[in-house]
Order: sequence, then structure tokens, then C-alpha cells
Amino acid sequence: MADTTDINKAGADEFQRVSQVSEQGAQIIVQKREELGGFSSWEQIQQVTGISNMMIESLKDAGFYVEHASTPARRTQRR
Repeated sequence: MADTTDINKAGADEFQRVSQVSEQGAQIIVQKREELGGFSSWEQIQQVTGISNMMIESLKDAGFYVEHASTPARRTQRR
């Protein structure tokens, strides 16, 4: 199984290992993540100036994911 990395925990050096992510792109990701207190979705990352769709697809292909820990799971009631 391929390694996976939460985008909210990765360092700039980890982002730079991805083919479409430059040093500047990695810094943009880290800076915006810190400003927002973390990313909650790929759509939110997509809205960051300087982050291209190609970069996002490369991150996904490299095993990065967005942890949705801040959103509690819905509970369903059984009757």
C-alpha cells in the first residue's frame, strides 16, 4: 500500500517531493494552511492563489489527503 500524508500535517519539504510542486508552491500551501488553521477540503485548497489544478492532482496522486477531523460524523438513529 502506498504511503499517505495528511496535507494539514505535511511540511514544505514533503510537498516539494511531488513533481508539480515547486519550493514556492510548497511555501504557499504551508502559509495559507497556517492562516486558515488547516484545510477542510480540496475545494478550499483549489481556491488558494498560486495553487493549480495540476498541482492538486499531483498531490492526490502522491498520496496526500485532506483529513476531515474538524467535521463531526453524523449519527443516525435506529428505530
